Amino acid sequence: MAKKRVLVLNGSFCEAPIIKKAKEMGMYVITTGNAPNLIGHQYADEYIPADYSDKEKVLQIVKDNDIEGVISCANDFGVLTAAYVAEQMGWPGHDKYEIAKLLHHKNLFKQYVYKHNIPAPHSYCPEDKADALNYIKQIEYPIIVKANDLTGGKGIRRANTYEEAVEAVDYSYEKSRDKHIVIEPFVIGTQHTYVTFLINKKVYVSTSCNCYSPINPYLIQSETLPADCIERVEPELKMIIENMAEDLNLVDGIIALQYIMKDGKPYIIETMRRAFGNQFLMLADKTTGFPWEEAYIKAALGESCDRLEFTDIEYKYCGHHGIMAPHNGKIRRYEIDNSISPHIFKKIDMLGENGAINDYLNERIAYIYYQYENKEEMINAVKNYNNNIKVIFADE
Repeated sequence: MAKKRVLVLNGSFCEAPIIKKAKEMGMYVITTGNAPNLIGHQYADEYIPADYSDKEKVLQIVKDNDIEGVISCANDFGVLTAAYVAEQMGWPGHDKYEIAKLLHHKNLFKQYVYKHNIPAPHSYCPEDKADALNYIKQIEYPIIVKANDLTGGKGIRRANTYEEAVEAVDYSYEKSRDKHIVIEPFVIGTQHTYVTFLINKKVYVSTSCNCYSPINPYLIQSETLPADCIERVEPELKMIIENMAEDLNLVDGIIALQYIMKDGKPYIIETMRRAFGNQFLMLADKTTGFPWEEAYIKAALGESCDRLEFTDIEYKYCGHHGIMAPHNGKIRRYEIDNSISPHIFKKIDMLGENGAINDYLNERIAYIYYQYENKEEMINAVKNYNNNIKVIFADE
C-alpha cells in the first residue's frame, strides 16, 4: 500500500519532531522552505526548495507532486499557506483562509477581540503611515508598535515618548510585509501562554506556561510549565477559546492565547493555530500525557483525534531555555552551572564548533530542556539561568 504523501512547511529544528513523527506514522514526508541546510530536512523523504510563505508556489508543488495533505510549520506564514492550499485543494484539517488571516494578522485579530468584548489592550490599526504618525500625537505613553504579520518578536518596538514612537512606527512599517501595523498601550505585567487542543470546538486538553524575555524583551527566551495562577484564569481563557471556535467555525487542532496578567486579570495580546518553536509540544506531551505532535499531524490531515490515548504525566514542572550571548562574537563554548545540570533532560546545540553569533538579540547558542520537582524552585532557578550559564567567546 502506497504511503500517504504529506508536505511539511519548513524543516528547522522546530519542525524536526513533526517530520519524524509523521514518518513514524507511516507517511512519505516532503519538506519545503528556502533554507536547505536546516536540520529537519534531513529527516524527510524528500526536500523541494521553495519559500513556504509563497502560497501559490506551495500550491503548485502540491499539485505537481501528488501531495495529499499539508502540515504547517511553527510560523504564522506557514499557517496561512497551509490554510490557503487546503482550501484550494478542498482538503479538511485547516481553517478557511480568511479565518486564518483574521487570527494571525494582528490588525484583524485586534479588531475582532474589541468587537467581541474579549479583554485585551485596545489597539489602533492605522490605515497608513500618515494616519499612524497623526495618531501618536494624541495618545498616552508608553505604547507598543507592532508589525502586523510577523512573529518571534520581529517588527516590535516600545515607545515612551513621541519621538521614540515616530522611530517605532517607521521601524514596524519597514519590517511588515503587508505594510500594516498596530499601536496599543504598553500593558505592564507578566506574560503567559495558554495552549489548547480543540476537538469539535471544545477544549480537549490544555497546558500553559510563563514566558520570560530578559535579553530581548520581544523574544521569549525561557518558558516554564505550568503558568502561574492558571487554575484561577483558565475558566475565562477556555471560554474565550470555545466561543471563538463556535463563532469562527474553527477546525480541530491547536489554538493558543498569549496574554499579559495585570492586577490579577488576563489581557489577550496574540493568538495562534500552530505548533510552537523551541519544540514546545514535547513539553506539552510530558506535562499532560497527550500526544500533541501526533494529534497535530492527524488534525492537519483532517483525521479524528478523539481516540488518541493519554499516557502518564512524566513531569509536573518543566520548561525550556534558549542559551543566548550577551553580545555578538565567535563562541568557544558555554558552561552550565552544576546547580542546573541535574535538571536537564535534553539539550540541542544550535552552533557548530567555534560557531559565531551575529544577532545576539535573536540567535540561540543552544536549547536546554529541564524539569524540577518544585515549581517555585524551578522559577527562581530559571530567572537566574543567564547568570549561571556562562558563554565564553573565542577572544577570551
